[in-house]
Amino acid sequence: SSFEQAICILLLIGTSEGPLKSHELSKMLDVSDSYLKKVTRQLVVAGLITSKASKLGGFILNKKMNDISFLDIFEAIEGKEKFIETTHLVDKVFDPALNVQHTEDIIINHLDAAENQYKQKLKEINLGEITNYVHQNTI
Repeated sequence: SSFEQAICILLLIGTSEGPLKSHELSKMLDVSDSYLKKVTRQLVVAGLITSKASKLGGFILNKKMNDISFLDIFEAIEGKEKFIETTHLVDKVFDPALNVQHTEDIIINHLDAAENQYKQKLKEINLGEITNYVHQNTI
C-alpha cells in the first residue's frame, strides 16, 4: 500500500547518512520508481520531506523522526477528509415513516468514533519509536 511504502521511505531517509535519490529508494524497497515518485511527491506536499536537486541531492526529512507520527504519514497519503460522508441514499431505500434519518445518524456516529480511535492510535506512534524498537530487539 502507499501508506506502508511511505512509512518505509521515511524510515530509509531518516536513517540514511545523507540525502537519498528516488532511484536509490525504489531499488532498496524493490518497488516501481514511477510509483515511488508519486508517494514521495505526496510526502513533499505534506511537508514531511524535501527534495534537494543537485549531484549530491536527494530526499531529506523536514522533521526529526520523533516528530513524524503515523497519523502525519497517513494524512499525507490518504488526505484529511473523513472516511465516511453520507449521501443519504438510505432515504431512497426505506419508507420515510421508518425514522431512517435517526438510524443513519447512529450508524454515522459509530463510524466517526471508530475513525477517531483509529487516528488517535496512529498519532500515538512515530518513526523514532519504530527505529528504537527495531534496534532494541535485534539479535
